[in-house]
Amino acid sequence: MAVVTFDFDDTLTQTRWDNDDECFKFVGPNPRAIAQLISQIEAGNEVHIVTSRMGPETDHSGNFLAFGQPAILPFLREHLGDHCERLSGVHWCGGMKRKKLAEIGSIQHFDDDPVELANLPDGCHGVHVPTLHGID
Repeated sequence: MAVVTFDFDDTLTQTRWDNDDECFKFVGPNPRAIAQLISQIEAGNEVHIVTSRMGPETDHSGNFLAFGQPAILPFLREHLGDHCERLSGVHWCGGMKRKKLAEIGSIQHFDDDPVELANLPDGCHGVHVPTLHGID
């Protein structure tokens, strides 16, 4: 069994730039990434969600989420169904994920952020997840 990790924002979710509000807004789940997460669970791997958010209802700066950004736990329950109960953990890092990924022993991490992927711990392979908006 391998430890596999997934980012949340713009990896399991999708956003699109809104010119009126000048920010990214949530538009829905990323079905390809969710299917990959489910296949990792079904393969018997230990799967964790690792996010740079501060906590379940806040962004990486500790601010409450605006513009309908989903809270992580309800989103996972809705889009993973029974597989949600088989997640090994959900971790809020409040910044870069490197330390948490090393701590839990991730050997593969799925993320949209090239900076996160360039700073993975030794022995962890990164998988770039393209965003809906195409901005890296």
